[in-house]
Amino acid sequence: MRRISPTRRLFRLPVLSSGTEVHPLDMLIAWLGSRSKMFSQGWGDESFLETLTESDPRNYSGAPIAIDWRLSQHRDRFRCSNGTFTSPLSMLPPGARQVHVRSLTRDGHREACLLLAGSRDEGFAVRERIFGPLTERGLDLYLTENPFYGIRRTGAGGPNLATVSDHILMVIGILWEAQALLAHLHGQYQKLTVAGYSMGGHMAAIAAALSPFPVASAVLATGASASVIYTRSLLSWSVDFDALGNKAMGSLGARERLCRLFDLADVTRFPPPMRTNAAVIVGCARDGYVPGTETERLHRHWPGSTLRWVNGGHFSSLVTCRRALCDSISEAAEKL
Repeated sequence: MRRISPTRRLFRLPVLSSGTEVHPLDMLIAWLGSRSKMFSQGWGDESFLETLTESDPRNYSGAPIAIDWRLSQHRDRFRCSNGTFTSPLSMLPPGARQVHVRSLTRDGHREACLLLAGSRDEGFAVRERIFGPLTERGLDLYLTENPFYGIRRTGAGGPNLATVSDHILMVIGILWEAQALLAHLHGQYQKLTVAGYSMGGHMAAIAAALSPFPVASAVLATGASASVIYTRSLLSWSVDFDALGNKAMGSLGARERLCRLFDLADVTRFPPPMRTNAAVIVGCARDGYVPGTETERLHRHWPGSTLRWVNGGHFSSLVTCRRALCDSISEAAEKL
């Protein structure tokens, strides 16, 4: 079968199972992303990959954290503060071990939302711009930066992680740090919500499922599993399957192994959150990255959750559907 290059694919918009076309912005970003490959240095630490169950997020039993707040300034009608704490995941390299957190708070708020970062989301600016208006709706916001991203970069870090093992280590770090921060905030607020977009939404879903106390959740532009996203959606254009394959495995074998590894973080492997009736799941109708079937599968696994759709693609929705995304977080918080 003759392979069609990502460049030629740009001139033909795929049609989703719903009958709608993938948003052209998703196609463009997928093509641009395909020029800078993920996992270009292969699988990474094989001994770590073979013992992933020992790093199961459900094994988290970290000590309480203490946040060192170092910078605070007033912006309009809210206060912006930057702080750090030590990640409970000791396996992270020293350069990525310190967690950077930003808070956007207002006096008198009794509710807060932890907003987790998505794939390739470095810094806080994008999430502040999109979700900052939530501070006007009674919610304090807390934002963390993923291991290996932004200030937490290491030599092999950055948005395009060089190995699969680094990516999985990052995912475990996100979840353990989210659990630690939610536990820290639990005694300060009457209600807590955990939310995120894309990979951040997937991590928020698992964090909500693992929480030992009730939290609301807003799971935006994601689904039950990341395996299909990395192996069959537009994001797969950015994965270096040639580097992951070898003479014995080949590209097809590499895709199958990546599926098996990423399925370990399938949301349906975890019990539903305590309050699925305070969960709002949002899918993008023209998403070329997250299949709608995965979003629907997550919704079915969480009985009582609310499923909503926005008319945009994976990236265009961040611009054209910002209010709807904020509304979904507000709605989840109100339901708790």
